[in-house]
Formats: sequence, structure tokens, C-alpha cells
Amino acid sequence: DGVADDRPAAAQTAQDDDGRDHISRLPDDLLSNIISRLPTNEAARTMVLSTRWRCVWAATPLLVDDAHLRAADGLCELRAVRAVSRCVAAHPGPVLAARVTRLSFDQHEYALQQLIANLAARNIQDLILFNRPWPLDLPLPGDILSCASLTRLYIGLWRWRFPDTTANSPAFPNLQELGLFHTIIEDREVDPLLAHCPKLKILSFAMAYSFPSCLRIRSRSLRIVVEWLCSVDEVIIEDAPCLERLFFESFADRRPVKIVHAPRLEVLGFLDLQLHALEIGGIVIRAGMNVRASAMLPSLKILAVKVQFSHATEAKMLHTLLRCFPHLQTLHVMFQSIGSRSPDSVDRADFWQSLGTCDCLESHLETLVLHGFQGLECEQLFVSYILEKGKVLKTLSVVCVDIEDVGVEEGPISGSVDESNVSSGGRSSGDDVVMEGGLMSGSVDEGDISSGGSSSSDDVVTEGGPMSGSIGEANAPSVGSSGNDMIYFCPAASCWSFQNAIDLSVEDPFCVLLRQARITYVAAE
Repeated sequence: DGVADDRPAAAQTAQDDDGRDHISRLPDDLLSNIISRLPTNEAARTMVLSTRWRCVWAATPLLVDDAHLRAADGLCELRAVRAVSRCVAAHPGPVLAARVTRLSFDQHEYALQQLIANLAARNIQDLILFNRPWPLDLPLPGDILSCASLTRLYIGLWRWRFPDTTANSPAFPNLQELGLFHTIIEDREVDPLLAHCPKLKILSFAMAYSFPSCLRIRSRSLRIVVEWLCSVDEVIIEDAPCLERLFFESFADRRPVKIVHAPRLEVLGFLDLQLHALEIGGIVIRAGMNVRASAMLPSLKILAVKVQFSHATEAKMLHTLLRCFPHLQTLHVMFQSIGSRSPDSVDRADFWQSLGTCDCLESHLETLVLHGFQGLECEQLFVSYILEKGKVLKTLSVVCVDIEDVGVEEGPISGSVDESNVSSGGRSSGDDVVMEGGLMSGSVDEGDISSGGSSSSDDVVTEGGPMSGSIGEANAPSVGSSGNDMIYFCPAASCWSFQNAIDLSVEDPFCVLLRQARITYVAAE
């Protein structure tokens, strides 16, 4: 759905006269990509009716999409803006939905005001309104507050001066989904905005280059909050009793994430241990700290973290987070690229053994998903630790970089992790994930024992399924002795996207597990 920017490259990367440099930092092709992920109504199509059906058409709810107008007639910018406005004004019936993402309203403010006024008069329910590509700070007309019938609103590249009118009746009494893209809104305006949306369930901020220094959330109805590529300095979930999901796709500088009151929070991620400083219940979470009950979130079921295991502080922080979420069921770990190693190396088995276990590993963690697994020694040690301490672990999954590399074969295979691959922490040439029907067996050489693997007599047997799974030999995680005698190996495909983050029907927005293979660990006598 996204439209490529046909301006010269120099025009895309140059700064504006007033010094804005958001083009170079957040290019239009990325904005187009996210716009293309927005929900759309496939029924919004141009229809040609005979005259005898026009009486029926007059009572039919209208669906407007500026892409159809421009594609059909090749309209210039001015004519396209006027065409959309006239299309809405001429329709005698209600307007169900409007999607305007390919027009610039610069110097067409009157047509914009008429468009929004007509949409409000026709009880618009679903509105996606972007001002592309310029200017970023064009004021959004105040008539948007008259669209009381809205249930979903996505706006982009506007300056929204939301009035502090909390004493008045809510402007959006039926709004359930709100997304702000490249939209300038000040700190003091967020509270009144949320107060005017008493039924709001989904709130997203995307690619905001000039954003409130502090995003403070107070809402009795919100279930999802998304911060996607924003330069926000601080996120505070102050009072969100119904919040179930809190998502980040972050960049730039380190920022605090403070969760004061969110008793129903079930999904959190991606929490980047290099960028996010987590605080729960007024307590700053530090690596290796003793976690008190007031710093725990028992409601959390799914956690996604980005970790650089070559740094002992981040490895310890991950273990501390597991103690903060005692009922965690699914853990997603994205392995970050290796930078400088910390003096306190994590390339030793006794590092993880010294950390001990925790409640979630003893009785709740059922699924471990590895993103970007390279088979490095520090990564294998972590996986071995989870396999050993995870008493109820049922599923080990590795996200495939390219799902086309997953093949299906027949017959048995065998694989091993030898000493040279563990000590070097490198990759072999076999990076593909292979799935086949039949038996899979594997062994770990003596050189792997020090990395947390099992003894050389431990076997890994796959049974009871149409296929089995393994990772290229040098990339396979060392197999420890799990507290559970059987787990499933599941190749997975990443599904992390803005679209899935705002979709409540997606159970796990971070990946999709593929077909399972049962792996039984037979301990040596």
C-alpha cells in the first residue's frame, strides 16, 4: 500500500530552511512502510452504478481512499485534494471510513477544513489522515474534535494543538484506537487527549521526531500502548489498570521506563537492555539486586528483551528481570551484535550457575524463543542454563532469518557440537534450519562440558511427530539436562511489526511458531 517517494535523493535528505533534520533520521520510505501496515478496509473500492441503483447508493455508507482517485484519474495535487473533499460533500449518506495518506494539504487549508467538517457531519467512524510529505507542523483543524462518532483515528505529519478542555464532555466518546505519526503534541496535551477518549483501547506513537520529553500514560481503558521509533526521553505508565501490552521499538539515547500501576500487564517488549532503564513500583531495577515483592509484576506472561551477552551486566540484568516476573511463560531473547567484552566475562559456565534459579524457571516458563542466535559460547551458556533450570520448559524455538531456508527432508540425521566450534564461538557453513521426518540424534563432545552442555553420552531423540528440527551443527545450542525430560523444538518466523503490535487478536506479536518436533533427553546412567 505504501507509495515510494519520487523526489530526488538530495531533496529527501536535505534539511528544511528552519533546520529540521527528521528527513535524514526518519526517511519517507520508512514512513510509507509503516503506513502500509495500517489496517485498511478492503471494501473501499471505486464502484460504478447504473441510474436505477442510485437511490440505493445514496443510502450506502461511503468508503473513501485517495489512492483510488489518484490512480484512476492521474490527478494533480490540488485537484486530488479538492476531489476528496467534494466526494465526501456530495454523498448524501453517511461516510463509514476515509483513508487519505498520499496528499499534501499545504496551501490547501480551506479544503482540509471543509473535508473534516463534512466528515464530522456524516458521522465518520474510521479515519486515517496523513499530510504527506510536507510540512510536518501544519495545524490540524479544530473541527477534528467534532468527529464524535470516530471509533478509529490515525493521523500523521500534523501539529495537533489539543485544547485543555477536560471540563467539557469527551470529544471522542467512542474512540477505541488512536495512532499519532510524526505528530507534534506537547506533554501537557497528552492528558487532556486521553481524558477525551474514555473508551480508548489502543494508543500508538510512531516516528515522532519532536515528541514530549515525557510520555505519561493515565487511562482507565487502555489495553495497548506502542512507542515506535520515537525520540521520547521517558515513558511513565502512571495509572493504567486495564493495560495488557506495552511495546517498544526504540532507538537513540537511553531512557527510563517506569511502570507505576499496571496490574494487568501481560506482554512487554522489546525491552532493550542498552536503552531502557526499567523501574517498577518506584523501584529502579538493577542487575543482581534482591527483588522485593513491590518490584514484581506477577501478571506478566510474555517478555521480549534485546541482550548483549558479552556484557556481564546485561546478562545479570536479564536474570534479574526473570525474578521480577515470577509467572512469566514465554521469553523472547534477541541476541545483540557483539561489541567490546566486559572484564567480568560471561564465557564461563560458573557465571550462570552462580546466579541460581528463580520462581518463573521453577514453575512457569514454558517457551524460550531465540532471535538472532549465532551459536557463540556466551549464547550457548545462556541456553544451557535455561534448559537446566527450566523445570517446566516445553518449547525451545529459534527464529529463522529467512523462512525459505527451512527445508523438509526424509530420514534420520545426526549432529554434534564439537570443541572447536564452542571455543571459537563462531559459525559453521551450515546456517540453515532443517526440518525432516524421522529420528534425530545428537551428541556433545567433552569440550562442550565446560560450556554448560551435557556429558558425551547424553542423546537427543526426536519422536512422535511428522518432522524434527535441528540447527546447523556449529550453531546448535548446547543441550543441558532440563528439569523436564521432554521439550519441543520449533523453528519460528519473526512477525514483529507495527501492525501486529496494535492487533489484540495476535497472541504473540514477536514470532510465529512453526510445526513442532518433540525432543526427548535421555540422561546417562
